Formats: sequence, C-alpha cells, structure tokens
Amino acid sequence: MDSISWRLKRTYKCGELRSKDAGKEVILNGWVHSIRKVGRVIFILLRDRSGIVQVVVTPKSQAFPAAKELDREFVIAVKGEVRLRPKNQVNPDMPTGEIEVAAHEIEVLNESKPLPLPIWDESLMSTTSEANRLRYRYLDLRREKVKNNILLRAKVVKAMRDFYTSKGFIEVETPYLGRSTPEGARDFLVPSRLHPRKFYALTQSPQLFKQLLMVAGLEKYFQVARCFRDEDPRADRQPEFTQFDMEISFVTREDVMSVVEESMKYVFREVLNIDLPTPFPRFTYEEAIERFGTDKPDLRFPSELHTLLEDGRLYLRYFKMKGLGKMCGTLQSKLKEAAKNFSLKGYGFRAVDLGSKECSEAMGVLPEDVKGVELEEGEGVVFAYGDFATASQFLGVLRNALGREAGIVKRNQYSFVWVTDFPLFEVDEETGRLISKHHPFTSPRPEDIPLLDKEPLKVKALSYDLVLNGYEVAGGSIRIHKRWLQEKMFSLMGLSKEEMIDRYGFLLEALEFGAPPHGGIAFGLDRLVAVMAGEDSIRDVIAFPKNKEMADPMTGSPAEAPPEYLKDLTWLKLT
Repeated sequence: MDSISWRLKRTYKCGELRSKDAGKEVILNGWVHSIRKVGRVIFILLRDRSGIVQVVVTPKSQAFPAAKELDREFVIAVKGEVRLRPKNQVNPDMPTGEIEVAAHEIEVLNESKPLPLPIWDESLMSTTSEANRLRYRYLDLRREKVKNNILLRAKVVKAMRDFYTSKGFIEVETPYLGRSTPEGARDFLVPSRLHPRKFYALTQSPQLFKQLLMVAGLEKYFQVARCFRDEDPRADRQPEFTQFDMEISFVTREDVMSVVEESMKYVFREVLNIDLPTPFPRFTYEEAIERFGTDKPDLRFPSELHTLLEDGRLYLRYFKMKGLGKMCGTLQSKLKEAAKNFSLKGYGFRAVDLGSKECSEAMGVLPEDVKGVELEEGEGVVFAYGDFATASQFLGVLRNALGREAGIVKRNQYSFVWVTDFPLFEVDEETGRLISKHHPFTSPRPEDIPLLDKEPLKVKALSYDLVLNGYEVAGGSIRIHKRWLQEKMFSLMGLSKEEMIDRYGFLLEALEFGAPPHGGIAFGLDRLVAVMAGEDSIRDVIAFPKNKEMADPMTGSPAEAPPEYLKDLTWLKLT
C-alpha cells in the first residue's frame, strides 16, 4: 500500500514567485498542468490556486527519474532553486514568466487517471458539453476561468460584508426551515419526523424574518442567505440561490437607495478597481417601458423606443441601433424566435450593411410607415405592430439581446440604473385575481392609498429594482409596518381573515407591538457576480450548480431516500 505521509511541505505558492526570489530554495506543492520535453530536459508547468510556474528538470537532477513518470494532473511536491530565465525565454504572458524553478527533488503525492475533461485547453473546453462539465465539476473548477469566477465571488461577498459592517449593520442568520406561506413560487417541503403530517418549508427568502428583526429593534441587518424555490425548469434559474439581504429601520426609499449606491461604489472599487459614477440614473416603471420596452434596460447603448404610428389601440413602435447592419443574416431568425412569446400583428427589420446594401424582412402585417425611418450605413431598425404593452415588451427583449451582440458595448463597461414606482398589483392570468407585483409586504405610495378600494391597479408601490447591464441584480421596497394596511393588502389579494391568521398571524401580531417604518433590498448575488465576471449564466459563478433540469449530475441528486428514513414517515403516502 502506498504511504499517505509526505515530506516536502510547501514554503511558497507557485504564483507568488518573482525575479526577486532568484537564488532561493523553495518547496512547491501543486498539480502538473502540462509536461513537455526538449531534448532530454523536462519542463513542467506546476499549478496551484495562486497561479502557474515553470519547473525545469535536467538529466543530472536527482528528480529526473520521478519526472519521467509524471502525467497531467499528478499532485506533486517540488524542491528546487529559483533562477532567472534566459532573456530569450522570458514569458511576458505569465506573472512568473521571468523565473523558473530548477528541481532537485520531486515527491509524488498522488497520481491521476486521464481526465475526462480537457481542462488545460480552453478551445477544447468550449466544445465540451455542460452535462460533462457538471458531471466532473470538481475538475471543471480547476480551470483558470472558472476558478477566477469563484475567487471573484468571494471578494464581492467580503467587500459587501466589510461595507455594511462599517455602516453599523449586524449580520444575523435567519432560519432555513420555516413554514409554507404560499404566495410566490412553490416551496420545497420537508416532512417532520417528530411532528407527523406536518412539514417545514425551505425559506424562499428571509423576508418575514428580517422584518421581525426590525420589530425586534435591531435596526440594521444583513445576511448572506441561501434561498430555495421549487420552480419549473427555466433557463438560468437555480432551485437554490444566494441573496445578499439587508434591512433598515426608520428610513425612506431615498435612504435605502443611497446606501445601496454607496455599497456598489465601494464593491466595484475594491474588487474591480472601477470607480462607478453616482448617483445612478432613475426611471419609473412606466418610463422604462415607454423608452426601453423593459423594466430591465441596458443603458450601455443609447437606442430608445419610439412610436411611429398610433392607430386606435394598435401601435407601430421601433428602435434604431448601430451595428445591426452586419447581422443581416441572423436578424430574421432572432426576431422569429423572440416573437414566439408575443401576440403581435406584425414585426420586422431593415438594416444597411457596411457596403450600403439594404436587407429587410416583414412578418405578419406592417404598415407602409416602416419605410420612412432613415438609416445610416451599418444601422438597423426593428419594428413591432400591436398593442402598446406587447409591442414595447417585444422590442425591449430584442433591444437588450441585440445590443449585446452588435459589438457596440465596451468590455468591462458597467451601467447601473434604478427602476422605481412599479404597480403594486397585477392580475394573475390563470385566476383573474390580484397578486402583488413584488411581494405582499411592499408598501403603497402614501398618496395612492385612497385608490386601494376602487382602483387598486392604479396604485404604485414604494419599490425599487437595481438593474445592471440589462439584468435585475437587486430588488427592494419600503415595507408595510401597520397591521390594518397589511390586512388590507391580503384582503385585496383574496385572502380571508382565517387564511391571513393561519399564514401570517405571527407577522400581523408583531406589527401591533411598535413596528418601526422600515425597508430594505435583496441582491441576487449569483446574478451580480455573473455580470461582473462577464458571464451569461449564473451557473458559471456557482461552485456546484444544478443543471437546467434542476438536477446535479455529479452527485445524482435528487435521489430516492434510504428506506430506514422513510419508515419514520409512514404517515406520508408515497405513490
């Protein structure tokens, strides 16, 4: 049996060695990233979390016999001397490119089977299926790109903790095992062994608990919270995700938005060395839909929506955008794909490529007016004809998507915007009932309270979403802190007195014991880090994500429960 003891414990990390360390004897521990032989000399790129360094083994070295037996991803220890590389061999693309380590001794700490993923070659990894990457996620995480995303995430969390702690916030952990309060997404239910026929629910957010912390007088709270939602599979959603959650007492909407802006300014400076301009731009929900077609506008490009024709209840709306001229071959398919989710009378595009040649396509019914929009070389225009909301939202989806693909966005460009004054209610398409636009604990604007009884759909909320590069990265509101108003909210949503007490009695009672005015926000930490990292999917910034089917191909979860666990749940009828 191989020994599990080892002698050569590292004295330096691979990525920290520089020319100033020349002449030092060092011990390095890490993984063999690659091996190449030049004549009889063996060159090893040795990798640990800090980076990569070149190790040189000559035939005269005591380490040579061991080096000949190495393969990719072996875990080894190297003892040797740091020396300067010859000037013609300096690698300016490596932080350690001025030096190398001449190996005197190599100890193999563990061998590796041939890897099922080509993690040493990013071009090959780009053709590797996500299913295989998630099946061997612990190997995928060895890649520089993925590893750096996880390190970035850690830096963001630390910076946010540091900022909010410096502002007098305290970190409080709230329960993950709560009770089911079915208002939003479906809960994950956990059967109780000690309380037959009863269930816990994995909390969808700390919302109710953090409001109770304000009633408790803690005044300033934050938490890095895991949240759970049993949703149907959707692109870029996870059944468990992370929020950076905060709440403050005795504040107005302006107070919350101000501290959030300050926190983002701090985080981007600390993590990315970027100085964000503040204050962030602001649009009401209605303004955002009118000008950008979405409540998640990407402001990195200036294109706005305009109305070309209003014909009764039908509107012909459009936006122009630079860069669309080079996308003539793909615009038709992109519009058709987006249109599947919208009921429009017609839609289409015109574009002028760099050779001043025009391409166009019209689908459905489009008025002749579309020909009246003038275009410069390289520009394109996209049209939609239908009711105002549908035409606007269709164009809003395309505006964000095409703007990212048209090559008009600068790398490492970040554009925050606030969207405020959302409707307090919307109508559920299946039931026809009023439901809350955000959540039922959001306060209406005081001036709109008289509208609650007669025209509730006209009531605006004291809510605010923070949007970054076209993605919502945080959402918050001023909360209801009066029992009568909270009961009013529940009543308008169709809850009976009995249902209110059964689901939310603890909250309603707490609001009668001196609940202060309070508000807060929750950052979608996964999405925020993904945008900062330039990733399209949040799965690329989560260490062990689920796949698109909400399953984990690495561990095989979800899986059947062991029979010995189920015998204690005989009351639970399994079919």
